[in-house]
Order: sequence, then C-alpha cells, then structure tokens
Amino acid sequence: MKRKLRGFAGSLERADLWLLAGVAVLLLLGSVVVYGAGSFNRQAAGSPLGQHYIISKHVLMIVVGLALMVGLMHLDYRWLRRRWLNWSLLAGTLALVAITLFSDREINRWITVFGFSVQPVEAAKIAVIFFLAERLTGLTSGRSLAGRQLATALVLGPLPLIALLVLQPNFGNVMVVAGVTLVILFIAEVPGRWLAALVAVPMLGAVVAFRVVPKLATRLDAWLQGVRLGEYSYQVQQSLIGLGAGGVRGLGIGQSHNKFSFLPESHTDFAFSVLGEEWGLSGTLLVVIMLGLITWRGYGIAARAADPFGRVVAAGLTSGLAIYGVANIAMVTGIFPVVGVPLPFVSFGGTAMLAALASVGILFNIERGSRSYQVWKRRWDRSGT
Repeated sequence: MKRKLRGFAGSLERADLWLLAGVAVLLLLGSVVVYGAGSFNRQAAGSPLGQHYIISKHVLMIVVGLALMVGLMHLDYRWLRRRWLNWSLLAGTLALVAITLFSDREINRWITVFGFSVQPVEAAKIAVIFFLAERLTGLTSGRSLAGRQLATALVLGPLPLIALLVLQPNFGNVMVVAGVTLVILFIAEVPGRWLAALVAVPMLGAVVAFRVVPKLATRLDAWLQGVRLGEYSYQVQQSLIGLGAGGVRGLGIGQSHNKFSFLPESHTDFAFSVLGEEWGLSGTLLVVIMLGLITWRGYGIAARAADPFGRVVAAGLTSGLAIYGVANIAMVTGIFPVVGVPLPFVSFGGTAMLAALASVGILFNIERGSRSYQVWKRRWDRSGT
C-alpha cells in the first residue's frame, strides 16, 4: 500500500503543479458550493441520504474522475493516433449521442448506463478532438493541407456531432464544438482564406438559428431585453440578485438564499451565482483566476508538445475547458444568453466532471511526453549522433 501511495504521489510530482493546483482549488470550491446548494434539492428529499445525496454523487464523480485522470497520465496519448482506434471512438460516441434522440426524457441529452445518467456528448467532444488532430496532422506530412482533406475531416468529425446536438437540441455544446474546431484549425495552420470562411459560416449559422428556432429566439429576446432595460429572465435575474447580495466579502459559506429553490439549477449551471453570494467578489475572482491559470498552463503544454498531434490535442482540450468556463460565467452574469453549460470542476454534473478531469489527465500525459522528448533531444545534441 505504501509503495502504491508513493508511486501515486510521484506521478503527481512529475505533473504540471500549477495546472494541478488550479484544478484542486476549483474542485474544493465546487464541492463546498454543491453541498450547500444541493442540500435543498428535491432529489435529495427523496433519497435515503437526505441532504447528503447531491454532494455524495458529486464527490463520487470527483473520485472516479481523479482515478481516470491518473490512469490517462500513464497511457501514451499517441495510441489514440492509431486510425482504427481513433475512428472507433468517434463512431461509438456519435452513436451514443444519436441514441439520446430516441430517449423518453423531457430533454434528450442523457442515456442510462447501469443506473447512472450519462451525457455522451462529453466523450464525443474529446473523440472529435483526437480525430481532427489525427486527420489534420497525419495527412499533411510537411505539405499544404488540401481542401478535400480539410472538408473530409470536417464532414466526418465535428459536423455530424453538431447536427446531432442541433436535433437534441443542445445549442450550448454546439457553440463549444464549433469554437474548439476553429481553434484546432488555427493551431493546425489551416490556410487563412479557408479559416476566414469557416469562421464566417458558424457566425452566419448562429444568426439564422436565433431567427428561426423559437427556443433560441426566446432566449435572445430575453437577453436583449435584459441588456437594454435590465429586465432579464427569472433565472438570470435571480442569479444577479445572488451575486449582488454577496458583495465583496460574501454572506458566508452555506448562507446563500438562492439555494432555497429561488434559483433553478443552483448546483449545476448556476453554481457560480451561489458561489458569488456566499464567497463574494473574492470567491468569483478566485474562480476566474484559476480558470485563467488552467488555460495558461494548458496552452503552455500545447506549445511544448513533442509532436504536432500532441500540440493540437492539448490546444483542443484546453480550448474546450476555457470556452465552457467563459460561456458559463457570461451566462450567469447576463453577459450572454442562457446556453446551459456547466462551470468546469465546479458545477455538479457526473459526465462533465469525468470529461474535464480526463482532459487534464491527457494534458499531463502530453506534458510528460514533451519532457521525455526534451531529454532525448539534449542527449542527441550532446552526442551529435
């Protein structure tokens, strides 16, 4: 047992400690907020665990996610460059997302696996990142990327996932997938003329969607009314009241009023508001700083990656976490329409937590690979052979 613990501690010592610290702080803050906000959730009332039901599930997902993170640290990410495995993961996750369309749930985003609700889009997003990294870095071999190759990568990867998310509907993740795809194309050095066109297409699509999709049109109208007149939708209004009540120092841990069912989804998508009410401006700034730290270290890992494949994967995973964080905070504070995305490492959510910690594990793996590459390069330079 002691040997295993020493091995576990040693593996973490070789990880990026700044990135690890940022994740640890957000997990701690999130657990405190979820415990307070989840204590009065109606799911907790119907469980034998009572007020501890939500936090028990949250901690369980953190423990499983940490185990997954450590496991992925030691599994060479280059294995996922194998085409048969890469394509199998993509096809399998897309199939699971497609199954959600036939669910009898009110919102078709989850499937039930062994009694647990799973949101397969989280795994599908990671699979798309690996697929794009393999296609965009494996086909060029130093040559310019052909338009046909780029079109094939997009048609087989992110576009099917985006189409399935539109049918769910899950427009928040449509935005995330589109944003991550554009970052990957930029990192993969796609020619500027194509990149400009690909930036214009989702922007035009968003304008059309907000015009023709009733759900999006309603949310956009509510957001515009809030921006112009200060009259937001009920959920955003309650969120802003909570943030304002927290002030600079906050009301104190566990003292939130919004957790008493005044704010829907207070332990999931709107956990940032509860955190602001209890911890004040200092707590919300700490979250923003930690998210910035994670993003900085993630892109640093991408820049130091030993190969183009690792660089694109690290940039894609980091962008996914960053876009999630920015979108959630902007949504909770009324800067952006409500799109229904969680705050990474803070919000309650099993699959999203597992995916976030898995992403960090892969980033650690790429960092370990880059250090090994640098050691080999120094030895090569000294020997001259």
